[in-house]
Amino acid sequence: MRAAPVALGLLLVACGQAEPPPPLPETQQAAQTPVWFICDAIDAPVLLVFERDGTTARVAQYEKPSGAIVQRTEYIIGDQEGAAGSVYTTLIQNGVEGGAIRQINPGMLETPAAAYTTPFTSVRLGAQDISCRWMPRTRLMGFTGRRTIVVHEDADGDLIYTSYDFADAATAQRIELSDGGRTTTFSLETRDGQEQIRPNGATYTFQADAETAITVLTDNHAGRVEVRRHGPNPAQTEDLTAYIEGDAAE
Repeated sequence: MRAAPVALGLLLVACGQAEPPPPLPETQQAAQTPVWFICDAIDAPVLLVFERDGTTARVAQYEKPSGAIVQRTEYIIGDQEGAAGSVYTTLIQNGVEGGAIRQINPGMLETPAAAYTTPFTSVRLGAQDISCRWMPRTRLMGFTGRRTIVVHEDADGDLIYTSYDFADAATAQRIELSDGGRTTTFSLETRDGQEQIRPNGATYTFQADAETAITVLTDNHAGRVEVRRHGPNPAQTEDLTAYIEGDAAE
């Protein structure tokens, strides 16, 4: 089982020793900050990024399909209450309850060790209840302005890349997975990925087909996805707006 951060980025050649990927620009590194968790809604056209600073939670809301940020809100993190294998965390705004976060206790999963990331499964903000995408053995989940990206392992430890295009969100069907996983129909899936772990990040590469290679790169809280076709230069590059990394050791 692999343990370490995961990432989207530069493609390494399929055969032979590859050169290390170039670092991300300093301006992009400065723009990225670690996040507490990401709630990529599987039942609403939104994506929520939670940052935590002590008892303060900051939430940035992005819309699909544009990928644009539409709102930022701030809450005080309140009490936690356990119930039926879940933990509910209250969010306080202006002195009253403004929402809640639900996470599953990993010990309740069929395979507790599959929770590489904390199983945050739903969020309530005001009157809106949102179900969050969560997949067992996730090494990285993040998003660009066009799609959500997940790099995860199967039960045998093989790396899998899946993408969920925002343009497909309205028609995507909900899917229940083993170990409490919940997701939707993917826009693209490719398997048998390779990894390169570095001091400040990682590179994950996937051969989507004979002509197309996908690379995921992270470096100092910044990340990008690159697609190559018929050569060494990227045909398409997308910066990660935010991402979280999983740890197989958890």
